[in-house]
Amino acid sequence: MKKIMTVISHISRILIGLLFVFSGYVKAVDPLGFTYKLGEYFENLHLEFLSPLALVFAILIIAAELAMGLCLLARIRMKLVAWCVLLFMVFFTILTFYIAVKGDVVKDCGCFGDALVLSNTATFLKNLAAMPFVLFIFFWRKNYTRVAKCITEWIIAIGFFALSVGIELYCLRNLPVIDFMPYKVGTNIPQAMEYPEDAQPDEYKTTYYYSKNGETKEFDDTNYPWNDSTWTYVDVKSALVKKGYEPPIHDFEMQTQDGDNITSDVIYSDKFTFIFIVRKAAQADISNADKINEIADYCNNSDDFDFYAYTASTFEDIETFIEKTNATYQFCLGDETTIKTMIRANQGLMLIKDGNIMAKWSYKNIPTIDEIKKLAATDYQTIVDNAKVSERRTTIILLAIVMIFVCFINTRKYKV
Repeated sequence: MKKIMTVISHISRILIGLLFVFSGYVKAVDPLGFTYKLGEYFENLHLEFLSPLALVFAILIIAAELAMGLCLLARIRMKLVAWCVLLFMVFFTILTFYIAVKGDVVKDCGCFGDALVLSNTATFLKNLAAMPFVLFIFFWRKNYTRVAKCITEWIIAIGFFALSVGIELYCLRNLPVIDFMPYKVGTNIPQAMEYPEDAQPDEYKTTYYYSKNGETKEFDDTNYPWNDSTWTYVDVKSALVKKGYEPPIHDFEMQTQDGDNITSDVIYSDKFTFIFIVRKAAQADISNADKINEIADYCNNSDDFDFYAYTASTFEDIETFIEKTNATYQFCLGDETTIKTMIRANQGLMLIKDGNIMAKWSYKNIPTIDEIKKLAATDYQTIVDNAKVSERRTTIILLAIVMIFVCFINTRKYKV
């Protein structure tokens, strides 16, 4: 019996460990995405006073989740980790139950970032399914064999946490190493905005309100008394019953400060078009302003390049930004949510041609003119293939190093 229980305990440890590692990693490569999700929680739960700390909370929660998963896989500090995992799962199970019932807190909980978007109900059911394994780990926690001395296990656990934070900080500075967003390199924007011929539209339920003899009643499309003069029209309301197809990119629009819509001019242009994304000009870092101005000047003096700035800022903030940076390029206005989706930074640079996204850079890694020329001379498919290889290589190297270490640790049995 004990042998069977031991096997179940290791299966539970590995399953929950993998779940935590996957959930933590896909958020660690995009910490700003989880930050935006926490901001959404704080706003809808009337906890706005926590919003300034959203990034700090995001980094710590993600690092803790990823570190707990790695500790489970490596059998590190199992008594403590079992408590942490249980408390973590209980809290988020209760939270996902609340948002599933409430329905209007957040669109999705964000537990897998943008890598795998689940409905709130599906997330709650996922947590319920995982809970028996978590409980088994908790009640079996004293029976797991240690792999090293206490101090050594603490060093390993802290190392896992530090590795998690390091991945997050790297991605904050250099953009996500894996881009799960619709505006990733290789996306054709016009195609991503199209609706298939068989696309299902949104379904709405329309309720009509009519009154008669001082009493108001509800009617639907099939029985409302539109031609009965004894009823008096009061109101009509529509509610979304079923969400229809929504293209990956559905809200991209560029408008000049004069009100002209130049979206089509940009996404159908055969020129290399730079879009300098400045989500909030008032919060912008201007340390690389000279590099941006150099690229903009190069584009303005070339027949093959265009340059636009794209922002969700006010006219006043734009003017202040221009004064500080001596910017001579045109600013266009757009939706802040769209801009957050386009690039995971307050500022960044995107290069497109014929509607194809060719490259993205964070503000800390602005390319040189020579790098731009080299990129422009490279075949588009080669650029896309290189981007995919880079994404895979980074993840595979990280996972290989961690898994080799975890497998090595699991072969050890520390004798107390």
